[in-house]
Amino acid sequence: MQIHEDFDLSQVLWFRIGGKARYFLKCTTRDDIFKALDFVEEHHPERLFVCGQGSNLLFTDDYFDGVVIQIATGAKPQISFHDETGTAFAGETLDSLIQLSFNHHLHGLEWAGGLPGTIGAGIRGNVGAFGGEIKDNLIAAEVLEFDDKNIDVLEMNNADFHFSYRQSVVKEKKNMIVTVAQFQFIHADREELVKARSIYAVNIDYRKTHHPLEYPNCGSVFKNIKKPDEVAKIVDVWPDIRPLVKEKWHGKVSMGYINNRLGFSGYTIGKAKVSEKHANFINNLGGATAKDVLTIIKRIQEMAEETFSITPEVEVEIVK
Repeated sequence: MQIHEDFDLSQVLWFRIGGKARYFLKCTTRDDIFKALDFVEEHHPERLFVCGQGSNLLFTDDYFDGVVIQIATGAKPQISFHDETGTAFAGETLDSLIQLSFNHHLHGLEWAGGLPGTIGAGIRGNVGAFGGEIKDNLIAAEVLEFDDKNIDVLEMNNADFHFSYRQSVVKEKKNMIVTVAQFQFIHADREELVKARSIYAVNIDYRKTHHPLEYPNCGSVFKNIKKPDEVAKIVDVWPDIRPLVKEKWHGKVSMGYINNRLGFSGYTIGKAKVSEKHANFINNLGGATAKDVLTIIKRIQEMAEETFSITPEVEVEIVK
């Protein structure tokens, strides 16, 4: 375990935005996580936050007077396979798990091709893309639940996580850490493996083409609109999108589309800019602050409220 004091979080978070943390602990093994919790017990910090690569996080510019624990990839892969089950350390990336599964003639996670982030963070936020969600593949996981006095080691099955859209009990309770997870794969013959690799590659290419990967960002800023009453309010204002809602967005409304049509594509505050490639992304052009980003988020929400009488819900997790 690495221990850093007064650490600049912008050095490690995907968005390259964030103030300093009193303590930053980097854990690359299961044992490291236990050591980190011992550190927390010893120092009694006012605040504690656990993250992976921070690919869907926005820390404010303020001083984080507490401990940030990052669970990250180690020097050697901590992934193994038995029959159609894959077991991985929470700090491993989803991409590593996918590629190694292909090497073992397994498939099932190819929908996540190009999706950034670690396995633990993916479970915590029930990460998803292209119609898939991590809950669809997760069998079970070891989770540490902790308080001021105890650390309980829990074996949680899929149902125990109470998954919903970009949400889980781990994210809700904030005193739980995923350490190791088991995933269900499907054995693939040669033809099936070629198809799975193709889906994986196509999804990566889609991201390269449609997402602003050339800049630091936090991924999708807002959740797509999915509540039927909110969808109806938007369609009432923009009746021409009815076919898109039904045929392309599967009953939802794309926030990228909304932001673009409301005129936010290219909208800039300071060094933060709404992507012209995908308007549900806010790019850090270099030196952007959390205040810049939060100002843009607030303006989009205000415009949506004025136009449709709805307030879009942020997907990015904001740590104040």
